[in-house]
Parts: sequence; structure tokens; C-alpha cells
Amino acid sequence: MIKKLILSGMIILFTFTGCESNGRVHDKNYLRAVSVTGDTQKTVTFTFFNKDGKYITTSGKDINEAKEIAEIHTGKKIFTGYTEMIVLDGQNSIETLEFMLHKWKVSPSCIITHSGDENGEDIFSSSVEKLSGSVHMSIKQGKIPECDIITVMSKLLDENHTARVAEITSDGVTGINIIN
Repeated sequence: MIKKLILSGMIILFTFTGCESNGRVHDKNYLRAVSVTGDTQKTVTFTFFNKDGKYITTSGKDINEAKEIAEIHTGKKIFTGYTEMIVLDGQNSIETLEFMLHKWKVSPSCIITHSGDENGEDIFSSSVEKLSGSVHMSIKQGKIPECDIITVMSKLLDENHTARVAEITSDGVTGINIIN
């Protein structure tokens, strides 16, 4: 009898527990690629997994503030766990990547690149599919080294404190850049 009461209570509890809006897929922007530029003031360009290919650029005192501003502009929380590509300007690379890996929890297979464009925003005038495809093909052909976040962080934290990554523009991979 007591088991039936407990079971009934649990069923009623689960029945009347509604879904919270932060758990629904369409209530979030899933970050696909991000570009980070600047030293003391960060300018961050976000592009998402969506059909329109639009991107948003915001600035803040740090990366997290820029993300919060982007969330206000888009009206949706930004989910960073599926991020495929990070484009750096070469400034504060270790700190930026540590933040992305530990705070944003980007995928270990996330590609790290360096922007050949003067500001990282212009990089996304091309599709992320084209850019990441260009990087993957260049790696496969042996033209550039592996440049996933784990490999790049390992190189940055070794005794040389440098890593070789793909140099990209909106046209795709143009060569190799050394970041530190």
C-alpha cells in the first residue's frame, strides 16, 4: 500500500512538472564559430547553426561580456558546446583558449585558426562549412598541422609556447600562422 502511494505521488509529481523554456532546442543559439580580436577590449563575432548564415559582432571588456551582449541582441541564450571553429587574432591566445575550453566547454575537436583578415568579422562573409572544409582538407593534404584545441593548447603550454595553426581568410586557408 505504501509503495502504491509513493508511486502515485511520483507520477503526479512528474505529470505536473512542466518543461522549462531553457531546455528547449529552439530557445537557444548554438554557436558554430567565433572570432575573438582585441587585447583589453574584446570584439567577438558569433556565427550560429542556422540557415540564414548571419553573424553578430559585439564588444565587451572580456569575452564573456561580449557573449552576454550577443544574448541580449539575439534574445536567446548562446550554447557553446558544439563550437566547431575559433578564429584568433594572435593576442592572448593561451588565455583565450583556456577560457573557451574550461568556461565555454567547446568541443575538443574545435578547430583553432588565425585570421588573415584585418578584423575577424570579415572572415564570416564566407560560410563556416567552406572555412572548416578548407582547414580539414589542408590538414588531410599535409599542408597544415593538426589544429584542434587540444593539440594547439598542448603546443602553447610546452617549452616553446608557440603553436602552428591555419591562417584563413574568407577565401579559406592561405597558409600557416604561428601563435603564442
